[in-house]
Amino acid sequence: GSIDVNGDVDLSYGILTELPLTFNKVSGYFDCYGNQLTTLKGSPRWVGRYFDCNSNRLTSLEFSPDYVGHHFFCHDNELIDNYCDTEIGGNFYTSLKQDGLILNDFNKATNYDEWRKLYKRKKILNDIFNM
Repeated sequence: GSIDVNGDVDLSYGILTELPLTFNKVSGYFDCYGNQLTTLKGSPRWVGRYFDCNSNRLTSLEFSPDYVGHHFFCHDNELIDNYCDTEIGGNFYTSLKQDGLILNDFNKATNYDEWRKLYKRKKILNDIFNM
């Protein structure tokens, strides 16, 4: 029930509230910038170049790809959390300031990998102590 694309997927500047297909592997970039998406359900599991979900209405990065070869862009959303399990080959860009995450003037998180590890540990410990 999913499709592979040998090349790029550009769904930017539309009026999408959800992705129209379920993607698996996209060898190029995946761009869904400037829509009204509230979820990333259907986004590719693997992206060879960059993944851009900027300027939507996302509150979480759930259903984000497992792998992105270059940059992951998610700024100008309604995010309440920057955490995702995505393996990112480049940089992570967000406009959500979150405790411990360092953003430069271009919304690039300069310590995303370290922040994500600490965040995940903290989440696991909270789950253990709140049982």
